[in-house]
Amino acid sequence: MGTKTSKEKDIDSDHPSTIRIIAGSLVLLCIFPIFGICVYGMYYLLELYPARKFSIFEHFWGKLLIIFISGIIFLISIGILVSLVLVAVKIWMGKSRMMKHVIYPFPTVLTAELADAMKVERADDEFFIFNRHSLIRGTLIVTGGILSCVGIITIGVEMNDPFSEVYWPPYSGGILASFLLLLNGLMTSSRRFVLDRMNGTVTFPRHLFFPSCTIPFSKVVPGYSNGNLCFAHPRSGIVIPVLGAYDSGWWSFYVLYMDKNRPLPQGEVFDPYREKDFLRRKAAGFPKPIYPNTILVTDAYMGYIYGTDEFKQRLSKIKHRIVHYHDRVSWYCQEHGIEIPNDNDLVLIGLWKKQFVFKLFAPENVEYIVIPDNTVLTDCFLCDSETDEVKYIK
Repeated sequence: MGTKTSKEKDIDSDHPSTIRIIAGSLVLLCIFPIFGICVYGMYYLLELYPARKFSIFEHFWGKLLIIFISGIIFLISIGILVSLVLVAVKIWMGKSRMMKHVIYPFPTVLTAELADAMKVERADDEFFIFNRHSLIRGTLIVTGGILSCVGIITIGVEMNDPFSEVYWPPYSGGILASFLLLLNGLMTSSRRFVLDRMNGTVTFPRHLFFPSCTIPFSKVVPGYSNGNLCFAHPRSGIVIPVLGAYDSGWWSFYVLYMDKNRPLPQGEVFDPYREKDFLRRKAAGFPKPIYPNTILVTDAYMGYIYGTDEFKQRLSKIKHRIVHYHDRVSWYCQEHGIEIPNDNDLVLIGLWKKQFVFKLFAPENVEYIVIPDNTVLTDCFLCDSETDEVKYIK
């Protein structure tokens, strides 16, 4: 029997094993006896301690307190049951697949039109701030408001009757839940995310009854909801939609932006800040990138040319961008069995005559130059700026 590859092992790890199926089923089966205990317990408490037996029942606030405690008991019971269901599902799912903090192809290009459409508040070399408006808040307010009004009317009409269903935990629990929905909708007025590039942190908005909090971007867990890319809230674990679709280049955009040791992402929104950002990284000695990449990530590719004035002048007369010629050389290497461990390992040196000169494992972030015509080149790749022809010089 052959040995399984790592890919096959990953696939197997995503399928529920027999042990996980049994364990998850046992957890799920525990729901039934616990549910029975909760129902019997609530019935027993009502029989043993009916509302009329409490002296506080004579007071208005006492009746409200009894309703509140009754509702809390019911909500706690429901919370326990829901938690068991989530545990069972988690066991069945086993090792879930999640996008890693890697720059995959292809990061979203943040144009001015896209930034306006997405309601981006700020996008520069220090902060990326946006407010993800959602219909959830409006739904919570409307639904919670209607149910709360019904609950208030019911309480006002029936609270003086000690035998009323308003004191029954499921009923009072439903009324309490409607107030919680309304309160949560009113308190969650903003879904404003703040990505701090220099400090590598993300500030989450207020969520449910959890206050706003800030965590390192490396701890952010990407998620999925209705086709939207989401970030899991660090306190509740519930995913909150952010900008972009789940299967788009937005996650790569966030990873690239939050790596302060790399260039800013593509898009004219960042163009005014590229030189400042480059000089900052240069002054710091071009520190090692924080997150790995699977595509070419250079200043030239993203939109900033670090080259001499002569180089920039010559480049302005060439019809294609640098990345076009980088791709031609990369394809040449693939066809001839020349390994390039990372796209950034193929480095542009400058222009020689009408040829782009690339070299493997040359130092990065060196100023592009125009190489004198009489220079003897060795161990480099030449790509013709007019014909795209590639050749290797030993």
